[in-house]
Amino acid sequence: MKQIPNLLSASRIALCLPLLMVDAMTMPFWTLYLIAGSTDMLDGFLARRWGVESKFGAKLDSLADFVFVISVGYKLFPLLKLPTALWMMIGIIALVKTVNAISSYVVRHRIEFLHTKANKLTGFLLFIGVMTFGHSYFIPVAWMIACIALFAAIQEGHLIRSK
Repeated sequence: MKQIPNLLSASRIALCLPLLMVDAMTMPFWTLYLIAGSTDMLDGFLARRWGVESKFGAKLDSLADFVFVISVGYKLFPLLKLPTALWMMIGIIALVKTVNAISSYVVRHRIEFLHTKANKLTGFLLFIGVMTFGHSYFIPVAWMIACIALFAAIQEGHLIRSK
C-alpha cells in the first residue's frame, strides 16, 4: 500500500509512450490523457491520506508531471493557434519558472519545484483546460490559466527566495 502513490506516478510516465503513439484529438488520445492525468490527482492525495509522503515520491511526481506535460505538448503544439500576446505570456511564465529553478539551486543546492496550492490549481486547470482545445472558448480559458500560472510562478519564486 505504501508504494501505490509512487506506482501511480510511474504509471503516468509509462502512459506517455502510448500517448505519443496515438493521433492527437482522437478517442485513444483523450482516454490515455484522462487516465494519466487522473494518476496525478490520485498519487499525492493517497500519499497524504495514507501518510506515506516521501521526498522520492515528490520528485517522482514532479518528473512524471514534466514527462506528461512534454508529451501532451508535443502532440498538441503543432495544432495550437494562439494569439502572439498569449505566446508571449507563456514565454514569460517559462522564464519565471526557469529563474525559479536556478534560484532553488542557488538557495537550496537542488532544483526544486514547490507544490503550492497555486501550482496545484494551475496543474488542475491545465488538465481540464486542454480538453477545451478546439472549442470557441479555448482562447479565453487559456488566458485565464496563463494568468493563474504566472501568479503561481511568481509566488513559487518568492517562496524559494524567502527561505
